[in-house]
Amino acid sequence: METKIPFTQLWVHPPEARAEASLAIGRVLDSGKFILGQEVEAFEREFSQFLAVPSGVGVASGTDAITLALLAGGIGAGDEVLVPAFAPGATASGILAAGAIPVLVDVSLDFGLDLQQLKAALNSRTRALVVVHLFGGMDAMTPLLDFATTHNLWVVEDCAHAHGARYWSAPKKKWCSAGTLGDVGAFSFYPTKNLGAIGDGGFCCSSKPEVVEVLRRLRQYGWRTRDNSEHAGRNSRLDEVQAAVLRVALPWLPVWNTRRRSHASRYLNALANAAARSLVTLPHPDTMRYHVFHQFVVRSPTRDVLACELTLHGVGYGIHYPKALSQQAAYQEFGRGRSFPVAERLAGEVLSLPVHPWLSAEAALEVISILNRLWKKK
Repeated sequence: METKIPFTQLWVHPPEARAEASLAIGRVLDSGKFILGQEVEAFEREFSQFLAVPSGVGVASGTDAITLALLAGGIGAGDEVLVPAFAPGATASGILAAGAIPVLVDVSLDFGLDLQQLKAALNSRTRALVVVHLFGGMDAMTPLLDFATTHNLWVVEDCAHAHGARYWSAPKKKWCSAGTLGDVGAFSFYPTKNLGAIGDGGFCCSSKPEVVEVLRRLRQYGWRTRDNSEHAGRNSRLDEVQAAVLRVALPWLPVWNTRRRSHASRYLNALANAAARSLVTLPHPDTMRYHVFHQFVVRSPTRDVLACELTLHGVGYGIHYPKALSQQAAYQEFGRGRSFPVAERLAGEVLSLPVHPWLSAEAALEVISILNRLWKKK
């Protein structure tokens, strides 16, 4: 079946910023400076201003951002890192790349970490907590930070889905951007993200200048100055082309996020009747969080029926994620023999509807019509 309504679309395909992106790439080619030049410096400054943090560091990918964020906290070989069992494999991979041990923790039905399960997973080797802000909504940071403070844990926020998401921090009495509440925020700029490059890219930020300085060294061999390594660092640099393109995209991010939120609102209103009949579970953003809908994820025990119906009508969709980490061969051992009923239930029920910024209102209404016609038969 031909896809009439694509699940996703990259920002360089529509004309709104394409010409400017081409000029930015030409500017890099003309400069002859391709690694850690003016474009990276400017993007680091501009994205840090967007997040309202003093500074940040561009790196090669979101996975590297997780790894470097842990290394900057002194987390390494033999240290255990708590991580949700329902999360991208890249998050666990980033922990392993730091030499640390991911410890899977079950989640609640809203995809957030379960505090009781966190407490049960603690031991004397636990050194860090990775909080994953899934699908564009932030996890409940205030209780998680209280937990981390009580147990002296380094906190990394995985913000690969959360560019522009915000959380009302009662202790700070203000809205805080994703990535600014933990010790380090880690971002991905993979092309499909809310803020995407035309290749791989990542970013680490911290409100602590000394941590940013360590991150800056770690991304390039641990150098303080050239060929003078103070840390066992990596080669993980955001390149000039990606930085230049991201500088073009960044001013559009609030516009694109607003479009995503408009589509989400349309879905929430139009599918409410089916949700009331328990045919589907919809996202339920609350007033304490500003959700940017990287994905619009519904849940249904008949997920495969929904998927078939969408395919039949040429509508693209995603499954994020078809397996919990506890169900994947690479990560099963990190479950320590525990069960993860919620994470594994979610993996069997989730389905992502198109919500990208270039989805037309007419296309969103067609998706709604297809689903409501299906549910009307129930």
